[in-house]
Amino acid sequence: MPSLGGIARIFRGIEGFRRATEEICPSPNLGLNFCMGTWSEMGPGIALEAMQYFAERDRIVYVHFRDVKGHLPTFDECFLGEGNIDPVEALLTLKRAGYNGFVEEDHGPVMLGDENMWAPRGRAYTTGYIQGLIRAVDQLA
Repeated sequence: MPSLGGIARIFRGIEGFRRATEEICPSPNLGLNFCMGTWSEMGPGIALEAMQYFAERDRIVYVHFRDVKGHLPTFDECFLGEGNIDPVEALLTLKRAGYNGFVEEDHGPVMLGDENMWAPRGRAYTTGYIQGLIRAVDQLA
């Protein structure tokens, strides 16, 4: 989104993040919390392109591994494998780009029986899903 609540959004695509990490503050101490769901919202193909670009340059500190269905301005939280991004392709992209940081679950849908918005059941499902994906990708690549 170019602006939100009347405030300009400078980090809204690859170019803004590239400019920040390569021109404004090219320090090796600056890295991204790469929220896959946030990049997924931006449009088709953008998340994997950005993931590869910033992972190859060692600019990703960690990855919030989540996804959404749809793109700005209308999208919904969803479980991994139900959204815009193929999660196997995402992990393969990270691996091929030489990423050696960590991948963690992030917020997602609340499951029936979750007592609060922290969504412990949904997070447990996602954590197990990610662990299985990592084992599979390690066998593939």
